[in-house]
Formats: sequence, structure tokens, C-alpha cells
Amino acid sequence: MDTKYIVVLLLVAGLVGGVSNNYIGDYYSSSSDEEKNDDNTEQVAVGSQAPDFTITNVDGNDFNLSDFEGEKVIILEFMNTGCGTCHNFEKNILKSYYNNTTMPADVEIISVTQGEEDRDKVADRAQGNWIYAIGSDEMTTAFEAERSPTVVIIDKEGFISFSKQGTMSEEDLEKEVNSALA
Repeated sequence: MDTKYIVVLLLVAGLVGGVSNNYIGDYYSSSSDEEKNDDNTEQVAVGSQAPDFTITNVDGNDFNLSDFEGEKVIILEFMNTGCGTCHNFEKNILKSYYNNTTMPADVEIISVTQGEEDRDKVADRAQGNWIYAIGSDEMTTAFEAERSPTVVIIDKEGFISFSKQGTMSEEDLEKEVNSALA
């Protein structure tokens, strides 16, 4: 048998096996999403009440989501300090929006990292109403933020009005924030 034919056959077999494992395996799996979420944290969706959480900012001060309820729309950015996409999103989109004079005063940006070791990496970034905080696995799971960056917008009443894994344009960010303010 020709070597090229064998290589192509192995590649096709691997592709078919991977696809069937992802789709057919999930279809016949007996575990539900609730069983996969073993930390007993309720997951949330757009339109639902955001779970209250306590996190610590880079200065070591604890705060809760409920501290902003009734006063601020929250842009919650789940990020990873080692992620180039996160860094570019923050630098080119969030900072531009933050520095834009049209950003309403009743909007708060909270960037959430995953661990204490990130505290020093983001401490110099904190400015004005932009909060950098240390999150938790439970918080990441609750907001279904397994991919960095993930952007969640929470309206003044504490409801999630938008959630997206990955980046977005400044125009789309502004549109979603304005929708949450309405």
C-alpha cells in the first residue's frame, strides 16, 4: 500500500473518530450538565439574575456584585493575564471605551483574573472606576466563563443582559452597555 494513502486514511479516521466522539458520545452520555457542574454553583444565562459574589480587588479589598445594584451597569471581563487575546481586547477595546468621553458615569468595568499570582501582574493597570479583581473557579463556572476573555454585562437591577465568550468591537460593547442602561 502507498504511504500517502495510509497517512490520508489515518487522518480521515482520526477526524471521523473525533467528530463522532464529540457528537455521538454526548448524545448517548448519561450525565447531565448539572452532574458535570460538581461545585454546586448555579449557572446563569442572559435574562437571569446574576449571582452575587464576593471577590477581592488588587488592593486586597473585598466587594460584592450587590454593592453596585441600583447604581451601576457592570461590564464583567473574565481574563487571563497570560492570554494575548485578552491583553489586546483590554488594551484596544476596553481601555478605548473607558477613556472615551461617552462612557456613562454609571458604568463600572471589572476585570477578573483567576488567581492570586495574577495580583502583581495587574496591579499597575488599575485606574479610576476600572476594578481589577481576583476571581474564583466557582465564579468562572457560575458565569460560564471557561474561555478568556468572556464579557458579561449586568444591568442595574442585577440581571445579565449580555454574555459572550471571545472579543467584540468597541461599537458592539457600547451598544450592549446602552441596551443594559435602557
